[in-house]
Amino acid sequence: MKKIIIEISDDQHSKMMEHLQKGTTLNFENETFSGFGLNLNCVEGGISSWLEVEMNGILDLGEVDWKME
Repeated sequence: MKKIIIEISDDQHSKMMEHLQKGTTLNFENETFSGFGLNLNCVEGGISSWLEVEMNGILDLGEVDWKME
């Protein structure tokens, strides 16, 4: 099985977890279960890559390193 590995900093992880917790709280309060998405965006040629977390809005985590194994 192949893997996609996305490396994020501790600060990016904290921001992501805070965003997901807020989204979960909002879902609970509104009795909805929307889930979340991770969007890895890449410029052709590997010049730049960034990660977005989508859950009741989009959080841009900024540049990330990633690889396929």
